[in-house]
Order: sequence, then C-alpha cells, then structure tokens
Amino acid sequence: MTTKLPPAWDESDPPRTTRPNAGPTGESDPSRTTRPNAGPTAWPPRWGAAPVSDLDTSPLTGLTRDHWIAAADGLLRSAARQASASGARITPDGRPSWNGPDSDALEGYARTFLLLGWRLSGTGGVDPESDPESDPEVDPELVAAYTSGLVAGTDARHPDAWPRISPDCIQALVEAASVALALHQTRPWIWDRLLPEQRDVVVGWLLGAFTMEVPDNNWHWFRVVVATFVATTGYPLSADQHEVVDADLARIEEFYVGDGWYRDGAGEGDRFDHYAGWAMHFYPVLWHRMCESLDATSPIARRSVAMRETHRARLVDFLADYQHLVGADGAPLFLGRSLTYRWAAATAPLAAVVDGASSWSPGLTRHLASAMLRYFLDRGAIGSEGLPSLGWFGPYPPMIQGYSAPSSPFWLSKAFVCLLIDAEDPFWTAVEEPLPAAMENRVRTMPRPGLVVSSTADDGIVRVANHGTDNHRPGVPDDPLYSRLAYSTATAPVLGPVAPVVPDNHVGLVSGGRISRRGRIHRTVPGDGRVGDGFAGSWHVPTWVDDGVVVEATGARIETVSVLEGPWELRIHRVEADEGSAVLDSGWAVADDVPPRVERVGRQIRVIGRGGLVSVLMPVLGQADEPSAEPSAEPVVEPSAEPVVEDAAGGSPLGPFVRVPSVTTPRRPGAVSVHAVLVGLAGSPSGLVLDRDPEVVVEEAGGAHLVRVTMPSGSQRLLVLDSGRHGHVPPVSP
Repeated sequence: MTTKLPPAWDESDPPRTTRPNAGPTGESDPSRTTRPNAGPTAWPPRWGAAPVSDLDTSPLTGLTRDHWIAAADGLLRSAARQASASGARITPDGRPSWNGPDSDALEGYARTFLLLGWRLSGTGGVDPESDPESDPEVDPELVAAYTSGLVAGTDARHPDAWPRISPDCIQALVEAASVALALHQTRPWIWDRLLPEQRDVVVGWLLGAFTMEVPDNNWHWFRVVVATFVATTGYPLSADQHEVVDADLARIEEFYVGDGWYRDGAGEGDRFDHYAGWAMHFYPVLWHRMCESLDATSPIARRSVAMRETHRARLVDFLADYQHLVGADGAPLFLGRSLTYRWAAATAPLAAVVDGASSWSPGLTRHLASAMLRYFLDRGAIGSEGLPSLGWFGPYPPMIQGYSAPSSPFWLSKAFVCLLIDAEDPFWTAVEEPLPAAMENRVRTMPRPGLVVSSTADDGIVRVANHGTDNHRPGVPDDPLYSRLAYSTATAPVLGPVAPVVPDNHVGLVSGGRISRRGRIHRTVPGDGRVGDGFAGSWHVPTWVDDGVVVEATGARIETVSVLEGPWELRIHRVEADEGSAVLDSGWAVADDVPPRVERVGRQIRVIGRGGLVSVLMPVLGQADEPSAEPSAEPVVEPSAEPVVEDAAGGSPLGPFVRVPSVTTPRRPGAVSVHAVLVGLAGSPSGLVLDRDPEVVVEEAGGAHLVRVTMPSGSQRLLVLDSGRHGHVPPVSP
C-alpha cells in the first residue's frame, strides 16, 4: 500500500534538523506524532529502492520488517565495497581512531559481521523462489567473504591479519565479542564449515581475551561473551579462565545500582548513559541464549541459570524508565558518549522481545525502534556511500571520541537483533502505538541515575534535568556530554572549542573572562537516590582549567535544585565563593541551518529556530547581598541581571548556527548568594506561554537557606539549600 507524502514531509522539502513535529508553517503540529508517512523521505540511494510502506500496521512510520531487512542489506553491501580482497579488513574513509589502522580495519569487519549474523540467522537463508512469502535470501557471496575474512584475520601469517587481543591492542577485545556473537548466530553457515585447523586458529585468537586486564566498565561483558562462545565450540577453558569469567560477572554486579540501572563502570564519577541499554542489558540477553548451547554441568551454564531471571527482571525495570527517554519522533536523548551509534539506542527494548522479557506492547516497541531508525534516515545519517558517518545526522567531529574509527558507527548493528524475532510475531504484526512522549504531559523521577524527566505531548520533546551523571575523572575537565544541567531529545549540548566559552544549560562563576566548569556532582536533595517528586538537586566545586590543568576554585561551592513542570525548569542556585565572581546561568542551545532569531518578551529572552523550536530564559532571582530574612511577596531581580544571547557557531551537530540564552549576575566578595532562573524548551513559541511568573522567596535558617518556590502553574514547594552541611528540612508542597 502506498500513499502520497503529506506536505510537511514532501521530498522536495525534507524536515529540518531542529524541527521536532513541525508542520508546514513551522509551528508545532501535534498530529506529527500520529500522521501516516509513506516511508523514509531520505532512503539512501546506495541501498537501492525502499520497500513499500504498510500504513495499516505501521501508520506512524510506514516501516515494516522488510525495511529493516533492506536496511541491513544496504549497510552490508555498502561495507563490502570497502573490504580488502581477503574480506578481513573493512576500512571506510575517515579519521582514524587512536587505536591505529589495523584495529580500525578489524572493527569494520567485526561490527558488520554482527549485522550479517542477525540477517542470516534471523531469515534462515531460505530461497525465496521456493517460498514467495519468505524473506529475501542473503547474498551467498557475503557469507563467503566474511568466512574468508575470518580465516585471514585470525591467521597471524596473513598480510591482512588482525591485531592480537592483547595489552598492545585492547580494542581487539571489543571487536572479538562481536565476532563471537556473529559466529554463534551463523554457526551452520560459517563455523560448522571451517576446517579443524581453521577453528584452532580462530579459537587461539579469541583466547587472547585472557591475556589482558579489562577496562573496568562494560568491557567485562566482552570477555564473558568471547569465553562462552569458545566453550560452546567444545574447546575447553582452563580452571583459571573459568575463574576470570566468574570475576568478570561478579564485577559487573557491582555496577548495578537498582531499578534496572547500571553505571558504566565504578570509577569516581557516575556515568549513566546509553551503555546501560546497548551494553549492560544487551549482552546478558545474548549471553544467556549462547549458554543454552552449553552442557548443563558447565560452570558458565550454571552461572547463566542462576542469573537469568535476575537479568530479565532488571531489564523490565530499566525499560519502565527508558520508554520515557525517547522523543515522540523517535529521537534518543542526546546525552553521553558514543552517540554516533545512533539507533543502537533501540537495542534494549528489542533485546527484551528476543528474550521474551518485554513488558511493553508489541506495537509500542516496534514503533520506538522504527521511529528511531526513521529519525536518522530522514536526517542524512547515511552518507553517499551508503555508510553511517561519524556524527549524529551528518559528520560532526566534535562529538566523536578518540577511540571511534570510521566503522565505529556500525555498532548500530545491535538494533538489527530485531531480525531474530519471527516474522509472524506480534512485534511485527501489531499496529504501531504512539510513544509515551506523544500521549500526555508527564514528569517522571529516576532516582538511580539522578534524573528528572519532563515530556510534553504537543511537541513530543523529552527534557532531562541532570543531577546524577557526570563522567567525572580527577584532573580531567568536565565533559559537556555528561556534565550539563539538562539534556533533551530536541537539542544537543554545545560541543567543541566553543563549549567552554558559550556553555549551554550551565551555572558557573565568571572571572577574568572565563567561566568555571562543573566539578564532581554530589547529590543533595533528600530521598532515595537524592531525587524527589519532580525535582532534583546537587552541589559541585567549580573548577578552572589553567593551561590544561584542572584547579578547584578556592572556597567555592555551587548548589543547585531543579524543579520541572511541563516545558519549564526552575533552577535555584546557592553560591559560595571567596572572590566576588559573577554567576552565569545559561539555557537551552538552539541550532539551525540559519541563525536562530532572538526576541525579548518582558524579562524573558527567546531564541527561536526556523522550524519553531524555542528556548526561553528568564531571570527570577539574583542577589548580590545576603538574602533577606524578611520574606517578600515579589521575586528580587538585580537590575544588572539582563539576559543576553551568545553565538556558539559550529558548536552543534544539529546545525551550523547556534545560539544560547544566558544571564550573568554580580556578587559581593565572600557573600553567600542565591540565584534563580527559569528556562524553557518547546517545539513552538505557543508552547512556552506563562500563566504566571514563578516566584522564589529565600530565608536564612541556621546557615542553610529555605527557598519557597511557586511554579507557573501555582504549585508550591519548600526547598532547603546547603542541607548537606547544616541538616535538611524535607521538601514539602504546602
């Protein structure tokens, strides 16, 4: 079934990157989240013709199982054009990683081999001529090429040999896990057809996993997966190797913090990001499936039996939160590292379906995955060669980590685990359902990662106040991908060289033309996980970066509480500093392909993108002196607290022109000051109309400060700042 594209999605005018749910006029169009589409407007030409859309079962995206298969085939064919003659090295053009070209070439093979694994095992390699209703057959030349590449890559004598898994190339362990998973999935077509001596060589290469110390994060899963595959082939593991696997599994348990959430490692900082889904929950599902091939008496099999239901229950808990972290248009939350993996962010809910552990309805799960796939295809994530670029939509180097190679984005192959789901499963046949962000306005607290989430149905945007994840490492400057006060599905933090100069969603001291960085986040709001109902808080010691050296600001401390309501976030800061540094508070960055326009409405300053996305900042409280003990019915605003807009051109993957609203308030030297600012983000200016201005009244209380807050809706709260050192009064709603 086909249909004409609706006007807002006409192929002659593709959606702009900063236009969430924008209609033809650029204003917010709520129907965007439920409007039928005829398929991706930007199906990559190198992938061939797009399959026909099915608007009966997929009225929200038009995408079907055929689209996922065609996308897998398009990616595989495109990668094959970059392969060496042996098939062992796949090397797209692009900036090399810090691991070197040999490791990068292995990465290209391994991550696309994983994709072939899902494609081949998920469709069974059947002949469509004998069954016209079956999936299209996998190109046998691809299977032969990956078999040849496996043999060549693991043979140290071959010119295309891969780096050994060793301390000299630890990245090889990451890729070995993908090779192991792919070999398990393609066992009848590849592993079972290898000669015995070829199997010996492959296993010898894989066992290099036991020669190195594993980085203390999700990497422990890589060695567990590799060791388990080796055990399934009949090659015995030594007692020492079994002990290492046990230690890896035990260490992973220490990363679990509750409610389905894992830290990615247990360093000094807290790192909660997409690795919780595409690593910490993904690998257990595939590991348990692999363990089904082991003898029940195997030590690894026994560990699997003991842990499987625990892992399933945790995945269910995680998904209860995760469904609220995806925009109505399928946009993932722009927070954390490795975002170039793009729709790999759909991996956890898809793996849950594969494992029979999903608590979501089939139509909701498929819509999330297909909407995410379409979100990126529509916005140019696949380049002219049919390959994903190092970036978000198109290439964008400032968001890329040093470990990422030109083939790194192929970790998006993980989402194609959905091809393991039978074609007749309700996952594929149920009618798509809208995502939670499209259904109603809601605020949800996530205590374990220290996040408060607010979504609005009219624009489908998800916003997150961050008081729990910082990726802090001693002596290293803060990371804009983790340390900002807020993130969303419609914006990106300012990145690159301009980030320290024009930081978005930030509070910092201003001295000598510099802005302090956010140091280690310490949660402060009372309650389990230090997050309350619709609010969260934290404090940090501001830091300066002097000639690359991170120095803590002397005698300084900034405590912040965020209160969320619809598209609005009220931020209250208690600032201590020996110097009379001013305080900068900034809001959401708006990026576009033309300079966003700026408007002033009363005390508000607005930055508006061409597609309608709008960022608002309004000073509410800025005190250069000690707060008065006498409550005032009116908020106090310093005359000098005039909001401005700064340019951050080149600082966003969403568009070349970037603008950030901010306000800078003076302080007296040695004073303790309290500041408040209201920030808002919506898909159109009409989404940020205030019924009333917020009010903030401050009183001293034994060294701490009681803060009475009245939000735009009229709801009230009593908060306590500096509760960490002077005791606390639990926040209440009078």
